[in-house]
Formats: sequence, C-alpha cells, structure tokens
Amino acid sequence: MLIGFDQIPSGANVSAADRDKARVFAAICESEDATRKRLAARMKLRPTTVSQLVKELIEDGVIRESQRVDAERQGRPEILLQPCPERFCVLMVHVVSHDIRCSLVDMAGRVISEDMTQLNDKEADNRVIYDRICALVDSVRAHAPEATEILGIGIAVPGIIDSANRRWVYSARWPAMRSLSFDEIADHTGLSIRADRNLNLELTTRLMRKPEEREGGVLFIHWGYGIGSAYAWKGMVIESSIGSFGEFGHWSVHAGAGRQCHCGEEGCLEAVAALWALLPEIREQFPDAPSDESAFEAYMKQHGLSGHPAIVRAVEAFIPALANLNKAFFADRIVLTGPLASSPEIFERLRQGFDALMPEYARGKCALYLARQGAQDVTQGATLPFFQSRMHEIFLRHD
Repeated sequence: MLIGFDQIPSGANVSAADRDKARVFAAICESEDATRKRLAARMKLRPTTVSQLVKELIEDGVIRESQRVDAERQGRPEILLQPCPERFCVLMVHVVSHDIRCSLVDMAGRVISEDMTQLNDKEADNRVIYDRICALVDSVRAHAPEATEILGIGIAVPGIIDSANRRWVYSARWPAMRSLSFDEIADHTGLSIRADRNLNLELTTRLMRKPEEREGGVLFIHWGYGIGSAYAWKGMVIESSIGSFGEFGHWSVHAGAGRQCHCGEEGCLEAVAALWALLPEIREQFPDAPSDESAFEAYMKQHGLSGHPAIVRAVEAFIPALANLNKAFFADRIVLTGPLASSPEIFERLRQGFDALMPEYARGKCALYLARQGAQDVTQGATLPFFQSRMHEIFLRHD
C-alpha cells in the first residue's frame, strides 16, 4: 500500500481505539494471510475488539472479506481479509519533457487511468495550459471505478512553484506561462489541490524511505531535460517564500556565453548542459535520439554517447556549477538523478572533477551517490497527503 503506516494517529484527541483501528488496517495491508483470529493473536488484542474494528473497516470500504481458509487449529474456517486500495484515488498531474500527464492513482500506487498532452514550448501560455490540464483531468476522471472516491489533485511540476498559494510561477519549458493559479482548476473540478516542485516531492519521499539520510544535509540534483536541485536539512526539505530554490540550471556560466536559454536569458547552465540544449547537436549524427529522459538514458547507453562532444562540453560546464552549488551548503550527501548522470563514465568524471574543486578542508566530507529517477517517489509525494488525511478520518470514526 502507498500510505505511510508508520504514521499511526496521535494527539490529545486520538483514543486507543483510533490507534488500534489504524494498526489493524496496517496489519491487513502488510500481510497476505490476515484473518480476524490471526490479527487478534499477533496484535495481542481481544477477539471482540478485532471483530468490531474489522466490521468498521469493511463498512468504511477500505478492506474486504476474501476467501475462506482452514483454521490453523481445530475450529471453523477463517476468512481472509484484504485491503481495497481502489476505494480512494488521487488525480496526479505531472510533467515529462514537454508532455503534461494526468494519472488516476489508487492507494497501492497503481495507475487506474492515464492521459497526456504535448505542449508547444512557445505557444503554451496560461490559458492553453489551464485548458489542457482541465481536459486531461476530465478525461481521466471519467474512467474512475464507480465505487472510487477521488480525494483531490496532486500536482508535481518543474520550475518555480508557490505551493502555499497553489500557483505555478514560472517554468523555463513554457516561458509564455506566468503565475498560473491552480485554484482555477480546483474551481473547474470541484476538487482540492496540492501543488509542489517535483524535486521537492521526490526528495521528501526518498527521505521517508532512507532514515540514514535524515541526518545532516542532502543536496538532491536532477540533470536531464532540465537542471534543478532540492535541499534537505535533517529530514526537512527547504523551501523559499517565493517558491524558487535550487534553480542552478539558470546560473550564468562562461561556457554558455551567447547561448539562448528557454527562460529568455543568455548564458544559463541549461543552455549548454540540459538535454533540451544537447539534442539538436546530437541529432545531427543520431536523428532518432529521443527527448524522453528514460528513453534517452537507454539510447545513450546503446549508442555510447557519453563521449559525444556535446555531452563532454556539458560535463565540463556542469562540474564547476555543482561544486559552487555545494559550497553554498556543504552537504553531507549529494544525490544525482537523471539520464546524463546515469552513465558510469560521466559519473566518474563528475566525481573526480567535483573533488578537485572542493576546498582542501571540505574534501572527502561529501559523498556523491547516483540514484535512479524516482517516478514512483514523485507519485507518492504528490498523493500521500490526500490518502493520509482521508484515512485519518476513517481511523477516528467508530460505530
């Protein structure tokens, strides 16, 4: 199940019955052989308590009775209990290259329905993006199972996001879009909305999975179609008041002099090192090189592109930018994701170049890691708050 069950309800208004209900649900989700009798024995709860809580969870629609199985000892056959992950779903809107995608995701992280649209980088203004997102949401929502309750819309996008006010301030991919209010989409759909940077969501979920990274500072870098970063200190992802943080892809770099960036400025790191900037030169020799990040990663490996002149120049520009970014944080860990960093040859060049540019007192104190791009982490980060909030209501409701 997608929900983080380590977060059992707590607080002054939470009773022992509330916590037991959450624990019983978690146990059913984590076990393939849960029955009332087995739950009572494993959890050391009274059988009548388990029966009552199971009855409530069935009436809430979040678990179901499955097949009968023989009792472990003499007695009547028992009935297996299973979660109903499709009981609640969240619509997730996210960006892949120049595509906007909408997925209907259940509590197990399964995609029930999905649709996508491609946007022209120059023509996609606020109205075009608003219309496309609304059309996607309407299309995907129409395929929701009849018994499913859609809890809201989780939006994960690149660029500058004012998450507190649900506003997409800016994205270099679509420079004609400025300060798009997601509240208008909430009005259109009648659903609540949460919006955040995709990198923030990915890092948040990663920290949930990796408690060892909640100590000290983690600098999370994505190097792909665009370039960006997120930073966490002791398990908390840092954000700015205007929604911009870690946009080092739009730092001015010497290697980018005279190169036009999608953001409208000249000389940005992205203009010399991002995948969108590399593709024209790469396609002169490899015309079928894809822009989708996952597809490009496989293509780069298949065709041995790590030594391509455009990529070599990109690495040379990326190394000092990464070193300078770290000098602002002196992180304990740097985690790199994206198709370009995924090449072992490129990663080794990055590591050596980065170490050489660190001050002597800081050398060896920051570990570089390569990670797979966590599409599932972004999905969980965008949908989890909705599931947790709704299940919290379930756990606190009793007959």
